[in-house]
Formats: sequence, structure tokens, C-alpha cells
Amino acid sequence: MGIVQGLTEFLPVSSSGHLAAARHLLNVGLAEDVSFEVAVHVGTLVTVLIFFRERILRIFKESISGEGDGRRWLGYVVLGTIPAGVIGLSLEDKIETLFNNMTLVGIAWLFTASFLFVSERFAKESTSAGKMGYGRAFWIGCAQALAIIPGVSRSGSTIAAGLLAGVDKKSVVDFVFILSLPAVGGAALLTVKDWAAGDLSFGLAHLAGGVAAGISGYFAIVLLLKTVSSGKLSWFAVYCTIAGILALILG
Repeated sequence: MGIVQGLTEFLPVSSSGHLAAARHLLNVGLAEDVSFEVAVHVGTLVTVLIFFRERILRIFKESISGEGDGRRWLGYVVLGTIPAGVIGLSLEDKIETLFNNMTLVGIAWLFTASFLFVSERFAKESTSAGKMGYGRAFWIGCAQALAIIPGVSRSGSTIAAGLLAGVDKKSVVDFVFILSLPAVGGAALLTVKDWAAGDLSFGLAHLAGGVAAGISGYFAIVLLLKTVSSGKLSWFAVYCTIAGILALILG
């Protein structure tokens, strides 16, 4: 399941949808899912920090010095994080129940497939992420908020939203992954109180899952960068279509 998380967190196929399906197929309990999902998300979070370390450091350096587009990047990330933060905090107690509804997961997968198809068909590169403006950043953030629903791919929906907004392929991928840091990190922090209260546990199984997610996630990022630059997002749209149909049958 750690490998499944690492691969599907970054590829536009929905990690939450795959974890929901894997939980049903492997008969993993909901209580275990919460702590395990946090562990594997932390693993992928570390991978993003390592892979995009140069871009992240440049953003902070330029934000401090006032040179380049670092301050704009930082502002875009903050603004883009707000929609997912508001929805995540509002629906915190209800999100877990979504993993039990495979029909919903199937519909969400089909939505992801459609979004990817449309973005590749109508994408027009007209600006870079560093100069895209706050309106586009908020639009991408809204797309990220949709990924709270299992089956809606976070990377897929945000990349598709960015491409439709006219952001070029290279910088939209950089922005999407850096945008994931506050969202994933914040989700992990929300569970700290549960660990402190003893409601969640952490063991070797969680550590193994986190490490597996981090390693597989690194290769998934490499694959995604090549896929987006070559204009082959439709491959993942086909995959999501098949996964959505299977999820509806399973549901």
C-alpha cells in the first residue's frame, strides 16, 4: 500500500481513490487507514522536499531579497492553499466516510479522466507559474480542494486547471508539487492531537509504508514530468476511466 500511495500520489490517477480501493480489496479497517495514510503522506512529502529543493530554496531566497519572482510564488502558494484548507477543516470529520463509498470514488475517477482529456485538448501556454497572477493561483487551489474526494486526483486536477488557465507545462508541474506541501503537511499536523491522545499508533508497518511511498514517489515524479512535457496526459485519462468503471462495479 505504501508503493501504491507513492506512485499514485504524484501520477494523476488519485492516491486516495487507490487507497480506498486497496482497503476494500485487502479488508483494511478504517481506524488503521487514518494513521497509515498519514505515514505514507509524510513519506511523499519528504520526496517533494528533496526533488524540488532547489526551486523551494530559490523561492525563499528571492522572497527575502525581493529579487526574481519568489515573492509572487510564495503568494500564489498561500492563496492556492486556502480553498483546500477551508474545505478540509470544515469536513474533517466526514472525509473518512468518503472512503467507504466506492460508487462515489468511481464517479470521481471518471471526473478526473474527463478533466485530463479536456485540459490536454484545450491547453494554451501563455504564461509561466511565476507570472500567472492571483486569479489563476486561486483557480488551481480550488482544483486542489476537489481532491479531498477520493478518486479526484490532486496532481491531475491541479495540472489540468493550470494548463487550461494557460500556464506552461514545465512551471505548472513545479507549482503543483510545491502547492502540495502546505496541504499534505497540514493534513499530517491535524493528526498530531490524535497521536498525543493515543487514538492513533505508529509502528514498523507505518514506517515501512512511509519509506516505500517516498521511494516509489520519486520515480513517479520523474515519470510525470516526462509525460506532461510530451503531452501524454490522455494516457492517464484512459487509466482513470477504466479505474472508475471498475470502482462503480465494485461499489
